[in-house]
Amino acid sequence: MLSRFIVRSAILATISGLALSLAQSQTPAPQTYSYTQDPAFPIAGPAVVKITRDGPHVVVDQVMPAGFGGREKEYRGHLVYDLQAQKLYTQVLSDPGSPCGLQTFTDPAVPSLFDPVGGSADLLKEIAGGTPLKQTGTETMNGIPSNVMSLTSPKGNGKVWLAQNGGFIVRIDTIPPDGKPVTMIEIKQLSFAKPPASAFTPPGGCIAMDGDTPPKPSTNITALTLQPIAKYNGPCPANIKLTGTITVDGPGKVFYQFGAGQMAPGQLITFDAAGTKTVSQVMPMKPEYGNQMGGSAILEAIAADADGKHGTPTQGSNNSDFTVTCTSGGGK
Repeated sequence: MLSRFIVRSAILATISGLALSLAQSQTPAPQTYSYTQDPAFPIAGPAVVKITRDGPHVVVDQVMPAGFGGREKEYRGHLVYDLQAQKLYTQVLSDPGSPCGLQTFTDPAVPSLFDPVGGSADLLKEIAGGTPLKQTGTETMNGIPSNVMSLTSPKGNGKVWLAQNGGFIVRIDTIPPDGKPVTMIEIKQLSFAKPPASAFTPPGGCIAMDGDTPPKPSTNITALTLQPIAKYNGPCPANIKLTGTITVDGPGKVFYQFGAGQMAPGQLITFDAAGTKTVSQVMPMKPEYGNQMGGSAILEAIAADADGKHGTPTQGSNNSDFTVTCTSGGGK
């Protein structure tokens, strides 16, 4: 489903001072808008995402081109969130034979990396680190007056544009050691006009993914993290170990999955009390073409009920980049 593929972008891991910048913005974060996110960098390859929002009603449309990870055709997905009714409708438009799914969505907001404008406060808090940002100037980015912030840290350098009104993220660039900036998120075609009500009409004929009575979570997930992944250089297929942590606020069960180009089979983990547990999984990787592949990995999870029943994972960790270089056994 689309909710498994619009996942967390590979953005700066050590940004702090952003939450302060948000608090000092001239106006509150907007609640009604539409815009295009290009690029929007999910785990399954480069994508363009369009967000439409009016208060508790949010629509996410995504297009991913063919080619990445051996994908044979363009992927187009459609999500409709009704935060008031706690419903999430998921639809794969590029595959008419795929049924529309309906599930309960109990989070108070759309995941922040699905919507960096509405979710900027949570996103900025989540990615805050110990290295302060320094304002280097102002710039109108895609028609949005912005404060330009720079970051210099041992983990990497970066540049962030924050809207002067609303304090939301407009763009994030990372600056790797070679000095060539890479844009990870960029907001374009932003409009604050009220979208028509028809934009939020849920698709018909959706199948309840969890039955008539959705599972009641036995605990709450408060944090997910994914550790950095060492670069691999050797024979392929490469067995890459992904390791992360899951933190909950009480006893219960959690369903989790790792993803790196594709989602691995999910697993359940039981917590006897509030706390953090480490989870890991080995994923075989081999480039479809050539001798090198790369991308971003993620850990996704959702709280399950006492019997282990659950819906589709709706929470995700930070991204960790991976690079696999084959000395033998590569793709075509």
